[in-house]
This record gives sequence, structure tokens and C-alpha cells, in this order.
Amino acid sequence: MSSITLNPKEGGIQKSLPFTPKKNYAIITDLNKCFGCAGCQMSCKEWNTSGMFGPLPDLNPYGELDVMFWLRVLYVEVGNYPQTKVYNIPINCFHCMNAPCVPVCPVGATFKREEDGIVLVDYNECIGTKYCIYACPYGNRFFDYVEGVTKKCTHCFDRIYDPTLPPEERIPACIHGCMVQARIWADRLDPTDPGNILFIDKGGFVLGPETGANPASGYLPWHSDYAADNDVELLSQAEYYNVWTSNGVVILGSQGNNSTYTEQNQGGSSSS
Repeated sequence: MSSITLNPKEGGIQKSLPFTPKKNYAIITDLNKCFGCAGCQMSCKEWNTSGMFGPLPDLNPYGELDVMFWLRVLYVEVGNYPQTKVYNIPINCFHCMNAPCVPVCPVGATFKREEDGIVLVDYNECIGTKYCIYACPYGNRFFDYVEGVTKKCTHCFDRIYDPTLPPEERIPACIHGCMVQARIWADRLDPTDPGNILFIDKGGFVLGPETGANPASGYLPWHSDYAADNDVELLSQAEYYNVWTSNGVVILGSQGNNSTYTEQNQGGSSSS
């Protein structure tokens, strides 16, 4: 768990549209791989309950399930029996490029970071109007009735910038906890970022494009075979299984260190 305190406003913040961040970090989820284990949800809960943005209160967990999860997994069944399929869709804050939750805050407690596009809430400034909750078209903000403030996914800000963690672990907890590496860390503003290339190459999509929020995080659609006739091979199949993160090439599917071995650390791990 995080034992450090960072300054979320370091590097500059923006509170009104248009937002012009230098980067916009996002999570791309491959629906071909996600099988709905909820490991991402549990990892998120575990990390953030004890992190610098926690706790995530559970007021009545054994009664009406009045609990706070910043990430939830939707299970959507499509088709008609017996030809059916269940889509497992993890949803958490999309850190939208046109985040509607930011400008509606009357006291400016919600802001978008200039350095990485992460949307955060300053609990010291939040007065609990819930305007941001109503403004979010995806239901990705939650009210803490204990502290009287709104809370949300932080992209594990206190994890990705924690210098005490090994480099391969400086990724959001939901990515680190995915046993099949269905979630990919990417900068959606960098056309050379392999995660962004993968998103474009494989026909990635976002939820609710009609809202105008322009979510940064999105999904790779389910296919029986990626190699469609009109698919431009910006990434080879081998490259697809070795997708870059901000900290190195993650060997997708490896089980060492919770599936987050990087090329830089594989050589050193055998000698230690």
C-alpha cells in the first residue's frame, strides 16, 4: 500500500474546457481476454482503501451492500439461447478528454492534471455538492457519506508516481492485478504509443461517444480473429503480445510478479 504523500497539483492543473494536457493516460481493456474474474475490481479496492486517496467506506456491506468500488465489472449477455455470449466490461473513471465533471464544480475541487490528464478531486476543497456526480454520464463518481466528499478512480496516482515501488509495478492496481493482462496502460495523446496504436489498429471504441465527454479509456472489441481483411497491421501479432507500458515492454501472459515482468527486469531477476 502507498505510504507516501504526493502533490496532485504539481505540474499544473486545469479546471475549465478546453483541456490541453501534455498526456492523457488511459486504460485500454481487451474484451477478448477479460473473462470477468473481477481481479481488477478487488485490486483497486485493496490498493485505494489504504492509499493516499482512501479510504473507500463500506457502510453496510452485510446488509444492503452499501459499499464503494471505484471500479465495477458489468456482465452483459447478448444473443438468444443457445447462441449467447457474455461480455465482461470493467468500468472505472475514463479520465475524459472533455471531462464534464470538472467545470461544474462550484469551488474547483475537481481538476484535470496538465502533466498526464488524470482527473482528481481535492478533498480539502470539496464541499459535497454532488454536481460532479450528476455531470458524469458514466456513473463513475461516488459520494463518501463519512467524509462528506466525492471520490473516484485516480488512475492510482499515488502508485504510478511512487519512487519506492519497482518500476514494473508503477501502473494502476487494476492493470497490475489482471491475471490475463486484459488491461493496457496507454497515452491516448501520443500517436506513437503502442497502446494507442493498438487501440486504433484493432478498432477500439469508447462508451457513450454521443455524450461529448470524449473518454480517454476504451475497449478493444471482441473478435473471433483479429486478422480481418481490412485490418491494417500497424502492430504485428508478436508485437501485440508484447505491448509497451510506460515502464517497459510487458510480456503479456507471464505469471511472474503478477504478470508484470518487464524486459528490463527479466535479465536481472534470474541473478537475484
